[in-house]
Amino acid sequence: MKVCGIIGSPCKNGNVDLLVSQVLKGAASQGAKTCKIYLNSLKIKPCQSCGSDPYPKHCLFNDDMEQIYDALETSDIIVLGSPVYFDTVSAQVKLIIDRSNCLMPYVKKADGTSGFERRMKKQKKGIFIAIGEQTRNLISF
Repeated sequence: MKVCGIIGSPCKNGNVDLLVSQVLKGAASQGAKTCKIYLNSLKIKPCQSCGSDPYPKHCLFNDDMEQIYDALETSDIIVLGSPVYFDTVSAQVKLIIDRSNCLMPYVKKADGTSGFERRMKKQKKGIFIAIGEQTRNLISF
């Protein structure tokens, strides 16, 4: 079994990193092979909504998103951690969400119909870790 932790925080060794690392540590103690990816260290272009199906590639861009596609393809479990910024995930996580659109493209099928097609056939399990902090005294009048 392979478990991949994806850190969506810009802060290495911060709370998100700590909690994802704990999940990976638990998985390793049960015999799983683990890996960790820091999104902030990757060079990933934003999705351009090209609408093209670059099959057999995942995307027309050739950038560090290939590491994410590989992790999604080869892992049995994905542990995704993100801080909560303005009631949503970090920009780093949003970037990979948008670029994962190609994993289920809308294609024309052999029978002439069109529909969504899952590129990764193997089902995955996932864990999402969201870390939020209550802010104090940010606005003063």
